[in-house]
Amino acid sequence: MYSKEEVKMFMQAQFGLVINMDRLAEEAVQLYLDELDYELVSPEFVENLPDPVIFQTYSYTDEAEWIIGIALEAETNNPLFLVCLKDGVRVYEKLLSEGEM
Repeated sequence: MYSKEEVKMFMQAQFGLVINMDRLAEEAVQLYLDELDYELVSPEFVENLPDPVIFQTYSYTDEAEWIIGIALEAETNNPLFLVCLKDGVRVYEKLLSEGEM
């Protein structure tokens, strides 16, 4: 799993966004692949995922609403991919290897 601090550093480096940690919310949920929204997660990423996955999400609102989602293998918590949404639109996604963000 990723920490709030790692998400804060990623958002600063990737988008230049300075996160107020008091307003960064997190949640984790187990999802089956047929529950993933292909508008938000590219089908080519979903094709390579185990079923089910743990989807760890962070949300942050400043002038925009940000959602950072990290798919983790349910059995091992190994990171699989990361997706960022800004106001509901996918603005970033990346396949991950273990320990990468």
